Amino acid sequence: MKWRQISFRKRMLIIMTLSGLIELLILSAAGFAYIKHSQEKEIGLKALGVASFLAKSDAVVNLIETRDFRAMNSADVQDRYRKLTEMIGAAFIVIGDHEGVRLVHPVDQRLGKPMKGGDNARALIHGEAYVSIAQGSLGRSVRGKAAIFNRDGDVIGVVSVGYLLDTLQDKIEPYLAFLILMALLVVAANALLSSYASRRFQKAILGFEPEEIGRLYVELDVTMSTIKEGIISIDSNGILRSINKSACQILDIDRKSSLNQPLTKVLPDSDLNKLLKSGEHDHDIELYLKQKRLIANRSPIVVEGKVVGAVSSFRLRDEINELTEQLSQTKEYADLLRSQTHEHQNKLNTISGLVQMGELDAVQNLIGQETEHYQALIEFLRETIKDPLIAGMLLGKTERARELGLVLKVEEGSRLEVMPTWLNSDDVVTVLGNLIDNAFDATMSVINSDQHISPDRRIIEVSLSDFGNEIILEVDDQGCGLPHDLDTTTLTNKGVSSKAKHNRGVGLYLVKTLADRYHGQLEMTSDKEYGTRMTVYLPKESQL
Repeated sequence: MKWRQISFRKRMLIIMTLSGLIELLILSAAGFAYIKHSQEKEIGLKALGVASFLAKSDAVVNLIETRDFRAMNSADVQDRYRKLTEMIGAAFIVIGDHEGVRLVHPVDQRLGKPMKGGDNARALIHGEAYVSIAQGSLGRSVRGKAAIFNRDGDVIGVVSVGYLLDTLQDKIEPYLAFLILMALLVVAANALLSSYASRRFQKAILGFEPEEIGRLYVELDVTMSTIKEGIISIDSNGILRSINKSACQILDIDRKSSLNQPLTKVLPDSDLNKLLKSGEHDHDIELYLKQKRLIANRSPIVVEGKVVGAVSSFRLRDEINELTEQLSQTKEYADLLRSQTHEHQNKLNTISGLVQMGELDAVQNLIGQETEHYQALIEFLRETIKDPLIAGMLLGKTERARELGLVLKVEEGSRLEVMPTWLNSDDVVTVLGNLIDNAFDATMSVINSDQHISPDRRIIEVSLSDFGNEIILEVDDQGCGLPHDLDTTTLTNKGVSSKAKHNRGVGLYLVKTLADRYHGQLEMTSDKEYGTRMTVYLPKESQL
């Protein structure tokens, strides 16, 4: 079975268990070596202490100086040192003369023969006391050696006390077994912890295998790079974690220097961090970042009920301006055509009746009046309003008012030149169109409740002015007025309306949003018995 075919959990378990086992074996070997070295050092010092003590004893000095071989070979002398050897747990105590010939040895047959090991030079030549490890006649051993001096200070022999390494190994092996047992227990515990950790880790990555995560990351990176919309995402700390190619182009951001930086540093004007606390979704909201107008959708990233980040997709609003203008013009033209169709159908029915009655003069007068009315209105708007999009909207709203039984009047003193470069005509159409629609609704609500209101209350007056440093848009109606239970600030919140709740509460929100974007101002007054005056001030020059 290939390694990649093994599940991530099993791979984690194998890797962590093997790594733990190897580490513990290394630690056990190091511990065993340390214990062995410590034991050898401890035993060596013990042997050296005994050897030094015996080398200074008068009995040993006299034994070598008299060189009474008969006494040396006596069972009493040899037994004395053999008993001492047994008492201290040593393997041997050997005493040699200045030539290294054995005078005392555990084995009688080896008495009078040279000492083995080749480690007597330091004692016999230099008169030192030391610890050595060498191969003797009884086996490899740790030895404590000390030179024997006579009363004149001359070296006359050497004492060697030794402990066999095999015996020392037997004492250390239980420690090794204990270390191995502990290592196995630790490996078993490590396997359990590894299984739990791998299960938790795989749960954190939503059950994906590492290869799947790598593939998904590549797919996501390619997908994001091919999406025309800009996309950015942040983590729970507000750090920018991802940004695609389109976002870098739209916002003029360098991807490498921006990633893993606080969003407040990369985009100081962005309020995407608010979603981390609110957890709300934003759809088709308008933003102004890096002096670019954007349409954005934003959503929090929720994992296991916790907000762990937020993502935003956006496009330049200017890219859809052409489509917006076309849709706005189409809507206005549709309203205009519908109104004109309805109105002309009535006129045609009237003309048809007059023709059948033979009233040709009346027919001519009627046609002349209609032609004069439309021509006068078109000429007035053409001379007064230089922006064709706004003029077309007003023409359509005028016909829409006639269809509703209302009158839309553009004040005689109105004037509006071509829009400044920083003001978009479609935004002005949005502002003015929403104000007029609100005036229609307010007036119609009064008419629906009382069909006999005076004709003056059916008039909606519109004033447009670009005198001075501001463009002033004003709409005055004689409708129901502002609601008493809502203040003007609340009315401009999204979703707040004095009318039906469904799909309402957007018009004034858009007006206020656009006014704020251009650093303008929206005023609402209703200081009469009825009616409302809405005024929007937009500066002609950029305030940035």
